[in-house]
Amino acid sequence: MRLTVTMSGRQGPVSLPLHYQHLLQGLLYRSLKSERLAAFLHDRGFRHGKRSFKLFTFSRLFGPHQVDRVNKTIRFLDDFQWHIDTVLPELTQQLGQQLLLRKEVELYGHPVEVKSVKMEKVELRQREIEIVMLSPLTVYSTYEMVDGKKKTQFFDPDDEVFPHLIELNFRHKYEAYYGVPPAERLSIQPVRVHRRHRVVTLYKDMYITGWLGHYRLFSSPEQLMFLYHVGLGSRNSQGFGMFRLQTGE
Repeated sequence: MRLTVTMSGRQGPVSLPLHYQHLLQGLLYRSLKSERLAAFLHDRGFRHGKRSFKLFTFSRLFGPHQVDRVNKTIRFLDDFQWHIDTVLPELTQQLGQQLLLRKEVELYGHPVEVKSVKMEKVELRQREIEIVMLSPLTVYSTYEMVDGKKKTQFFDPDDEVFPHLIELNFRHKYEAYYGVPPAERLSIQPVRVHRRHRVVTLYKDMYITGWLGHYRLFSSPEQLMFLYHVGLGSRNSQGFGMFRLQTGE
């Protein structure tokens, strides 16, 4: 079930670094009552080979804001919204309860009021959906060069490798959670993706290239529902790959 958290600064506008995803991830972990669940997600997650998947995702912050490119900050002037989703019922329940009970959280040193937490249940019956990214979609490959150094290459939506890596990532997440491979294929098709949708994010000490925009997904309703909850592409638990359904212009 998807959570939409509405917040506002207790003492006026909330100023954050332009690259704030790690702050939201930290807030999410701090908002879990169960230390067991927090430790499992943070330290282990659901395994597929050497890969670990947390199976939650979250959006960027949405609300009236000002961006200071010189100082690399973003200032939220009024109420702002944060969307969180997961395939794990326990995680949804704990986050919803704790955020409602606490009423106030700290974000980058700012006291922030939690004004509301809404839960949204979506059911999909169609095999084709059009989506809009709420946080950048990213896929990449890491390989070792001749000098022994590792290099990470991020792929654009028009690259022929892009849909293959999207499907491979989905298959790994699905099998990590359910223990069996998905029964059907997943296809992705860019619908409206332009250069302005390219986003480079500094997550801790790594630059990550991702893409916003509109896409079309094709698969079984059950598999599309799984992706809706866990996110598309890589690094979902770091604030990448969350989407909403496109319901019209």
